[in-house]
Amino acid sequence: MAGVPAGFVGLFEGNAISERTFAGRMVPPKESEPALAAPGVENLLSTPQQSLSGRRSARRPSKLSYSHVRLEFDLAPEPPKTAGVPLLERLARFVGEQRVVEQGTLTVLAAATLHAVAAQRFRRVDHWEVTPGGWLPPPRPGKDPESEEPVGHLLHALEGGAASSVTSADSFSARLSDLSGGRVDLTLRRVHRESRHSLTIDLWGTWTKGAVKDLEGSISERLPVTRTRMTKFQYA
Repeated sequence: MAGVPAGFVGLFEGNAISERTFAGRMVPPKESEPALAAPGVENLLSTPQQSLSGRRSARRPSKLSYSHVRLEFDLAPEPPKTAGVPLLERLARFVGEQRVVEQGTLTVLAAATLHAVAAQRFRRVDHWEVTPGGWLPPPRPGKDPESEEPVGHLLHALEGGAASSVTSADSFSARLSDLSGGRVDLTLRRVHRESRHSLTIDLWGTWTKGAVKDLEGSISERLPVTRTRMTKFQYA
């Protein structure tokens, strides 16, 4: 190479050869982008959406239904409304004949709660019990499940010998279901020191926002509700 010392010619040529080698053999050609996963596979690889519980999330569409809802009701220290409902009036008279006051209020409140839940199509009693006292006799299913009346079953149990355990109980629990896979678990408690009662209801199955409101309204119409709050929920 003209004008370049001989010692540098070899170095220059070696560098040029190395550069050609680096460009030609050591750097692999850019590969094409990988193909997308097969239909449906991307859903398996993605992070699943976590179910929410607690406060409502603004990111969730309002039309989604619930698979579980817990409602808490605070009740005033007064008897429920029984006028105009023959079975509730009959049960209230029966409890009055037992000469119990505070414990009797729990029994009438339990009957009013059963009546409110039955008004929203939950009429089949799968289980019920009192504390202390244990299980109550299971109701005998009728020919038409849609016409079942839980209050009538409770009155039958009281008249059949369960009155002493029910009227002296501190809590009443029941599980009712409809004919579509829905379930309502309820627990009514007597708060001794405050002379009031509280009601907890767990809803299971598929519940729309409107259905939850309807049940809440049905209970508020029949029981002396002072406050209602949703303390837990899970989307379906």
